[in-house]
Amino acid sequence: MLLPLNFVAHTPPPNDSQKWHDLKKHLTDVANGTAGFADKLGAQRLGYYAGLWHDLGKYNPEFKKYLIACAQGDKNARSIPHAVHGAILAAELIPPLALLIYGHHGGLPQKAQGIDRIGNPEHQPTYRLILEQAKTAGIDLSPKSDWESEISNFKNPFHYELFLRLLFSCLVDADFLDTEEHFSPELTAQRQQPETVQRLWTVLEKHQTDLIAKAPDKLVNRVRAEVYQACSDKAKLPPGVFSLAVPTGGGKTLSGLAFALKHAAKHGQDRVIVAVPYTSIIEQTVNVYRKIFGEAAVLEHHSAAKTTVDDEDARSQAAQARLATQNWDAPLIVTTTVQLFESLFHNRTSRCRKLHNIINSVIILDEVQTLPIGLLAPILNVLQELAARYNVTVVLCTATQPALEGNSRYLEGFERVEDIIEPEQAQEHFRQLSRVNYELPDEPWSWAQVVEDVQIHQHEQALLILNTRKDALELLAALPQDEPEQLFHLSTLLCGAHRRKVLEAVRSRLKQNLPCWLVSTQVVEAGVDLDFPSVYRALGPLDRIVQAAGRCNREGNSTTGRVVVFQPENGRTPPGDYATAVAETANLLRKQPNFDDPEIFRPYFGHLYQGTNTDKYKVQEARERFDYPETAQRFKLIPDDTQPVVIEYDETARKLIRQIERQGLKSRHHRALQPYLVNLRDREFKQGLEVRREIAPGIWVWEGGYDEVRGISLGGSAIVRDPYDLIV
Repeated sequence: MLLPLNFVAHTPPPNDSQKWHDLKKHLTDVANGTAGFADKLGAQRLGYYAGLWHDLGKYNPEFKKYLIACAQGDKNARSIPHAVHGAILAAELIPPLALLIYGHHGGLPQKAQGIDRIGNPEHQPTYRLILEQAKTAGIDLSPKSDWESEISNFKNPFHYELFLRLLFSCLVDADFLDTEEHFSPELTAQRQQPETVQRLWTVLEKHQTDLIAKAPDKLVNRVRAEVYQACSDKAKLPPGVFSLAVPTGGGKTLSGLAFALKHAAKHGQDRVIVAVPYTSIIEQTVNVYRKIFGEAAVLEHHSAAKTTVDDEDARSQAAQARLATQNWDAPLIVTTTVQLFESLFHNRTSRCRKLHNIINSVIILDEVQTLPIGLLAPILNVLQELAARYNVTVVLCTATQPALEGNSRYLEGFERVEDIIEPEQAQEHFRQLSRVNYELPDEPWSWAQVVEDVQIHQHEQALLILNTRKDALELLAALPQDEPEQLFHLSTLLCGAHRRKVLEAVRSRLKQNLPCWLVSTQVVEAGVDLDFPSVYRALGPLDRIVQAAGRCNREGNSTTGRVVVFQPENGRTPPGDYATAVAETANLLRKQPNFDDPEIFRPYFGHLYQGTNTDKYKVQEARERFDYPETAQRFKLIPDDTQPVVIEYDETARKLIRQIERQGLKSRHHRALQPYLVNLRDREFKQGLEVRREIAPGIWVWEGGYDEVRGISLGGSAIVRDPYDLIV
């Protein structure tokens, strides 16, 4: 092996033992890359010096010895810290960069602790030696003074915190990409992205024009055409925050995308990011898009995403997609709400890497009413800043619009929200597409009374939605069992692959007009494409009731659908914000509101925010003191008091389990396992000690009961409070 004469950043790649990664070249390339990314932040100079100094500590002769030992196969070689030395220089010359450089491997630190560690006197002897070596190599250690103008307008600590987070993303991604090009230039070549927002808009415009021209002259199609036209017309408006209120069946999925693509093309924005709350609807959204644009044009980023590898082209596309998920360098991304927001509040490099590519984009928040109220304050704060300073357009998309505009002592909302559909026209659309009658029984119903009502009205097809998994199982047991092929159940007691199979079977029976009773928790409400002639909904939050009604007579096949909102006699209500929302809804229902008027949600959500804490976990408190690890810990859209277990649901799952047992756990296995997981509360997980088997650290296979209808058997201890059905 040819040993390096100069200082180096990385060992040679496996296929070329002579190609050491020259350190000065690495620093210069990362400096230019970071500066290019940071130009969108108005921070090109800061980005340049962050990149130039990030690996300054590798000018330590001991680090060079360490790399040589690694290249020679010395498994006992001990790593030499190198991030702190560039951070020390930054603390002296450009203080805002110190924490970013210090954390570019391990993640953004807590500000006070990071400063203490950077300022530790024990680093000084090595630091002075490194400075001499860097000067000899010609590294710029005297930055121009005008970098201060790039941060002079930050008066609010939250805005400055987000700016540093975005600049950190620029540095991390530039570092990753340059390192990748050294070790795997073939991967760098695969990152070439031929697709553009402009071409996607051209394709969608033609598709929608043809679709509208061929559509039968029906009321629902006329409404869809009006919604699409409004979206197309409003796309010319400047970037900002927009609201898209469309009734179920009004064409929200494609019209909202049409607004986003045309708007992005007109204003030079780089990408459209569609954030969907539930994995139960993310696949149907992706499938709709891919039928229009093609398989490779849509980047699907969530842990349950499947990739097709049937042939060489498909394998190449799958590999390109995996690379693009690392930094979201694609024009159309469909992801989960969890992936989007937990990345925006995370501190780890792998999660932060994509953040700079959110700048200059359009974000569609589908089913925006599902955002947890306890996290609204930090979410809206970040979204408002992205819109105000970073040329991000936010589209709040739902049939049940929450009240997110204006400031009060309960919620600091968006300064201005532009309606894509004018309120008067939206009201008319909701009136025109009213396809159900609501019934509200005066007295609570037992499960037997629910079943009796289903039978009295001869509902051979009915959707019955409960607030908890335990309630769902009890009502399922109360239904007649003599024709089991017509009984279906959906909840988080079923693994994802099982829920997908149930939905396919239910849709098939509905299409064939066969008897079908589906008992479900809230997993079916927001956006799931189901069309029942009758829906029973246990009293719940107002928006959930209206979303449930959206699964009734969805296509207008019946004269009028029937939605029964009943109070379960022995039902349970999840605690916390959900219970507060149920109480607020119960008060509202006494006034007999018009469910077909979208304006009813403004006072409802306004009152709801008064009774709940919109920063329940004090995320803003952690952000204000620049405690990035604590911010990440506090911002959780999914409760972290659960443990997943793997269900041996089908042959694919069984093969995967055997593979892990033989080969050990690989990174690819985490995503492959997602469709077969069921989340258990810590208490349930501990109770199941005798019926679970660990096949790899932290990976447990469930060997207890699992029913084809009811899912995982918990011995009668099914939880009252469900984990959010959101998957990262």
